[in-house]
Amino acid sequence: MSPRGVDSYGRVDDLYRKFGPAIFSRCRRLLRDDGLAEDATQEVFVRVMRHIEAAPDDAAALAWVYRISTNYCLNQLRDRGRQAEPTAPEALPEGEGELLEPKLHDRALALQLIARTPEKLRDTVVLYYVDGLDQDQVARALDISRRTVINRLQEFQERSRKFLSREGGTP
Repeated sequence: MSPRGVDSYGRVDDLYRKFGPAIFSRCRRLLRDDGLAEDATQEVFVRVMRHIEAAPDDAAALAWVYRISTNYCLNQLRDRGRQAEPTAPEALPEGEGELLEPKLHDRALALQLIARTPEKLRDTVVLYYVDGLDQDQVARALDISRRTVINRLQEFQERSRKFLSREGGTP
């Protein structure tokens, strides 16, 4: 095995030691099943190993592995049809062009809507609605402006309203 291969395995091992519990927690939160979360965590780190050359350094590495885990879990939910049928959520408050701290009350619906969200919005939406970060924290985690966070959340809400109106929910 080349020294580069050894370094790659060492880097994956280091990422797993640092972030494995956080990734398991994220997977468990999304999948709501410890066994599925364990499997998902393993698959996430297999994917990390395959793409270790693309791994960012230090603080950005957690966001990168989170993105992999989020996408994997949402794909699992979508592929296995584990979501409930959509029901109309309570209206999400908005104020003065900026989002307040809306709460999605139907978790299954929220996950279904997130799974249908374009990838450019998905990280923002998951950090805000699933992980419960506020807009400033999301902006820092993704290295984007707060205004961009607000715009992405508004776009997600608009897409969600359109989806619900097509599926028979409230507009």
